[in-house]
Amino acid sequence: MFDTPLNHFKSVFAHKFFVAPSDRNYFFARFSKTYGINEEFWWEALQTIEKLLKAGLVLNGVSVKGGYGHDIEKLWNKHREVFGDLAVTNLTRPDKLAERFWTDSPLEDWITRVNEMGHPDSRYGLLSYSNNNDDMFKFDQLAFELRRRTIGLDWIIGGDFPDNELTEFYGQPYRNVIAQHPEYQIRSMKSPTGSIGVTGANLEDVIHSWNFAYFRSDADLERSVPSTVSPAMAGFDNSYLYLLWNNINDAEVTDLAREQVEWLLGNIQIGRDAEEEFKKILAADRAD
Repeated sequence: MFDTPLNHFKSVFAHKFFVAPSDRNYFFARFSKTYGINEEFWWEALQTIEKLLKAGLVLNGVSVKGGYGHDIEKLWNKHREVFGDLAVTNLTRPDKLAERFWTDSPLEDWITRVNEMGHPDSRYGLLSYSNNNDDMFKFDQLAFELRRRTIGLDWIIGGDFPDNELTEFYGQPYRNVIAQHPEYQIRSMKSPTGSIGVTGANLEDVIHSWNFAYFRSDADLERSVPSTVSPAMAGFDNSYLYLLWNNINDAEVTDLAREQVEWLLGNIQIGRDAEEEFKKILAADRAD
């Protein structure tokens, strides 16, 4: 984990802490919008945009440890400042989308809409919401464009880690790919897979399938139970933060490892307890 260049370390941890979670938010935002769960759409949309903005900023020299919270207006303003002519500043109607499903308006206005209706208070039913017929299409485009920029603009392709899909750009900065290949995603996206009908034909079946507490009918209990609900062998996954702690706790802290951890502590909010643990390890090693 520590025998990689600093930029590679940054890229991996930004992906694990921001990009991968934003992909899950993106999935649930589209699911919610599709099935009319409107309050959840706005919250998940805000979370998607927030994490992608933070990933792009932290990989381009901006600490997102404090001062931003869930405020995507503030994050977007910083994004425009840092990314300059490569910043996402407007959205355009896709050629294949009928004009009646799109209203031209400043991106700033739509960012404000998401910031207001996706505010954390929306989770408690404290806010009103409104829908426009182009909300999901604008959300899709903004998420796509911000995700393309989750890389260090001036990192040299092939310099810190191999990128087999971009060998023609080796020796050039990533900003060239973003500018010259508008459809190229820097990172692959992993989305959930499987049949959406596993619980039944209707959305309400999600509540009642295999639910002995909220019993509706025997048929709900008799459905075949998927392995995700009742696995033969329970699964688990360790967070990268734990793996990092475990690795650095069991090995000598090299200069590179110290630089990597200090970058993490200075740029990403990982929680007070975790931060204190890493600081203790670094301090103890320095004392030795």
